[in-house]
Amino acid sequence: MRKYHIRSLIIIIVALGFVVSCSKDSDESFSDSKNATEGKSGSTARIVIKGDYLYAVDNNSLKVVDISTPSNPTYIRTVEIEQGIETIYPFKDYLFIGSNIGMYAYGLTDPTNPQQLSYFQHITACDPVIANDSLAFVTLRNNEVCNRWQDTRQIDIINIENITSPFLEMTYFTNSYPYGLDMLDTLLFVCHGSDGVIVYDIPTMIKGYNNAEVSAITGLTAFDAIIWQNKLFVIGESGFYQYDYSNIYNIKLISSILKNQ
Repeated sequence: MRKYHIRSLIIIIVALGFVVSCSKDSDESFSDSKNATEGKSGSTARIVIKGDYLYAVDNNSLKVVDISTPSNPTYIRTVEIEQGIETIYPFKDYLFIGSNIGMYAYGLTDPTNPQQLSYFQHITACDPVIANDSLAFVTLRNNEVCNRWQDTRQIDIINIENITSPFLEMTYFTNSYPYGLDMLDTLLFVCHGSDGVIVYDIPTMIKGYNNAEVSAITGLTAFDAIIWQNKLFVIGESGFYQYDYSNIYNIKLISSILKNQ
């Protein structure tokens, strides 16, 4: 688990470097924070920025910090959740929090006081999560990192059109362990450790077809993916990679920052 936490820390540092005007092109800022910045984070992050606030998760709680004055951040509150919290992902006025037994959706009507809207329980496994307007995607794996008794390699697709009543739309089983992920329109970019990054067609996955793979990036061990400004950024075991995916069938490496360089 120590190795996993070190990787998460690297991802958080990189994610906090990507501070842009909105976390996704379709994302909307809070009405009272028109000029606020948003943090573009990866799916395995434990710290995210939304408007004037920083949200951080530890093993069993959510911390809220006011960063409207960067030189003087102010702690607001701690929201207790439960044991096993692993990741946090912001989308519009929601926070999606992944634990090793389920996914939580929190509303940010009052950004200083997140309120739990729903909970979706899944099998016990490591679980990065991302979401859009209608679906949440949770990668589930049990391997040498998670140390669970049941071998698990799957992506759960959860219907969140009614955010207060999520339900399982489809489970897509993968050949290798899935880690961090991101999406673009109908494409899902999923890191698969030593198998690199695999790009899936989401409609094909939902239909339940066995092979929804569109393309892949090989030759690296990948843990998290971030799509930002028409580029794909990948956090890997050996470092940080930037890709051009304009031709999804021929994704090209633009640059990399590797360990010991």
